[in-house]
Amino acid sequence: MSQNVALGKKFLLALSLARGKSVIDAAHEIECSPRTVQRYLRKPSFRALVSRFRGELIAEALGDMAGHMKRASQAFVSLLDHEDAKVRMRAARAVLTLGLRLRDSVELGDQVDRIEQEVARKLGGPT
Repeated sequence: MSQNVALGKKFLLALSLARGKSVIDAAHEIECSPRTVQRYLRKPSFRALVSRFRGELIAEALGDMAGHMKRASQAFVSLLDHEDAKVRMRAARAVLTLGLRLRDSVELGDQVDRIEQEVARKLGGPT
């Protein structure tokens, strides 16, 4: 492929890299040289595109996981009634540990939101 990668192929290249493909594999996938991929990766705008695509992929995966969290927690809770005491103990530990981590994460997020709002208010920015 020439030095100028078509716009569509540039997006496919960025998506391929965002999905974790190596430079060589991504180059092979869109039929360009690894040097071309390296050249694009030196451009901040291209790296930002890869990062944006990666963020979108991660957000989609997190959405899928969030959609199944209730079911997963119910599976842990159901193990609290298991006949084997070791299984019950592990399930109890998991429920308590993960529950506390989730609570801490939510509280930390709330604190960050409050701090950001306070800073924005003091600086006269939007809240």
